[in-house]
Amino acid sequence: MVSADEEATVREARRLAEAAAAVRAQWVLTTFMTPLQGRTGPLVERCAAMFAEAGAGMAVEFSPLGAVTSISAALEVAEAAGKDRAGVLIDSWHFFRGDSSWEQLASVPLERIAYVQFDDAPPPVSENAMKETMHRRVMPGEGTFELDRFASTLLKRGWEGLVSVEVLSSELRRLPVPEFARRAYETTGRYWR
Repeated sequence: MVSADEEATVREARRLAEAAAAVRAQWVLTTFMTPLQGRTGPLVERCAAMFAEAGAGMAVEFSPLGAVTSISAALEVAEAAGKDRAGVLIDSWHFFRGDSSWEQLASVPLERIAYVQFDDAPPPVSENAMKETMHRRVMPGEGTFELDRFASTLLKRGWEGLVSVEVLSSELRRLPVPEFARRAYETTGRYWR
């Protein structure tokens, strides 16, 4: 998490770089509590350099709950991280509930996408977006998102990268892991063929 606390940000980035090296992670998911301005640019570049030294890239996650709220804003952060050191993480929940547009999804350079997090959601029942995102997601196809259009927008352009199923749900957390994995695979696969 990149925040205004530069020391804490660097300390956490160092810890995550060590972990990434240990497990040979391709990406380190990075969220932003402060926008790209002033001292943030050099801080992002410094953290991305640590990840690169560990063999990983910075996966810049945009979110309506943070300071980087759209695909275009995430591309700016990825650029600040340095050439070939970062990509944009595109989460379907953040896309549909945030500031991104279909035009941004249709024009993001495929080589700038780190990976996709895929999920769905029912209509919100509260104004608490954190509760909605952390506890009320549903399996792909079981909510209101235009997932066919979302996936086809990337596939028609040639996307062949990683799609991670991220269904954060109080209800689904109670399932045994094999059952959760089976359902995630079955509900997601049809979109990415």
